Amino acid sequence: MDCLLPEVFDALRSGHAADMRMVRPPADMGRTRPRATGKAVYGRDLPFHVDGQNFTVQWTDPGVDAARAADILVQLEAAWTTLVAEGGWPAPTSSDTWLLWVILDPELGGSGYTTVYATDEYPDGYPVTYLNPSYDAENPAFALSVAVHEFGHMLQYRLRDWELGRADAWYWEATSEWIAERVAPDLDTYAESTFWYAQWPHARFDATERYHPYGMVLVNAWLDERAFGFDGVRDVWLAADGNDRAWDALLAEQAGDDFGGIVAAMAAEVAARTLREGALYEAPVREAEHSTAPVWETRALPGLYGSYFIDVGEGAIVVEGQVHAAFVQDGALLDAAPAEGAYTAVLTAYGEEGELGYGTTPPADAEEEPGEAPVACGCASVGAPAGGAVWVGLAGAVGAAARRRRLPRGRGAT
Repeated sequence: MDCLLPEVFDALRSGHAADMRMVRPPADMGRTRPRATGKAVYGRDLPFHVDGQNFTVQWTDPGVDAARAADILVQLEAAWTTLVAEGGWPAPTSSDTWLLWVILDPELGGSGYTTVYATDEYPDGYPVTYLNPSYDAENPAFALSVAVHEFGHMLQYRLRDWELGRADAWYWEATSEWIAERVAPDLDTYAESTFWYAQWPHARFDATERYHPYGMVLVNAWLDERAFGFDGVRDVWLAADGNDRAWDALLAEQAGDDFGGIVAAMAAEVAARTLREGALYEAPVREAEHSTAPVWETRALPGLYGSYFIDVGEGAIVVEGQVHAAFVQDGALLDAAPAEGAYTAVLTAYGEEGELGYGTTPPADAEEEPGEAPVACGCASVGAPAGGAVWVGLAGAVGAAARRRRLPRGRGAT
């Protein structure tokens, strides 16, 4: 996936872009083409087009495969049915009267993007999507997934102000990737985006560098499966309508947990591969690997709500610092580090400064009288502790989250 949404946000804010279509519509957009029945086209047609009930897919390059364009249209109409007609997502701006424009351009600098154009009729802008049909051309499923991803952005512009800028884009991308999975679950190309989390799991949760927002689709996978269902993902966006509240606060409110605990539980299940399609997800890189538990190691905290994955071959560790700690052994989530056998410790930061430590003997304990064991908390809550030392297993927390899951509104639980 190489959606150019952050670049679109920058362009809309500045008025300048390498691809000026991000801010200025094609010249022919301005006249309307009526239809005998149904929605009309808001603008004059490009040389080639195919229309559906809610979308018009158009292109100028005669080399574009018309059959691929038709497949994209079918997938988009299916997305409309799933999300708008049945799923309760508010329809994109302008789509009550006009077909939504989707323009195919094989020279596009990425896989696709969705922008908005302001008119007197739509002063806040109406959405238009650009797709690159030649991007990963050997994989037809990819083009369909990108089309649904971009339709997700069309829906999002109705609810969220792009002027919040690039830093807001992480959850736009994470949601659109999950929308692609829920609309077209057989495609599974969304799972490829987990690579961008797996390579930099220690990055701050809202980082936009190195395609990290796509990898954060894992947050929605966990929330959908363990917390509030797909309708809850929609409800987070409805709660964002017309305000600039931060995504971490909105997600925590909807899920009934602190956001750090949500990400920590997600990271633990990614390590354990216990999510529904966990076997498809890229394994996160390891911050460290120890054949036996070290006496004591210290590291700077990862970025806020970022995680370190640390492999230990043998021996229990304790953890200190502003982190949620989870332990995974043979695909099982444990409440504490096991004394025997190899396991992975997943350490997720809920603070922004300082360091964490882990090992068998914290420095303060080294001066205690022999026989005094280190004190450790066996808590199972995903809530952030008040501070200081923490030994927090998330196995109980994941089970508790599943037990308190409420049925999604709308079509019922899925």
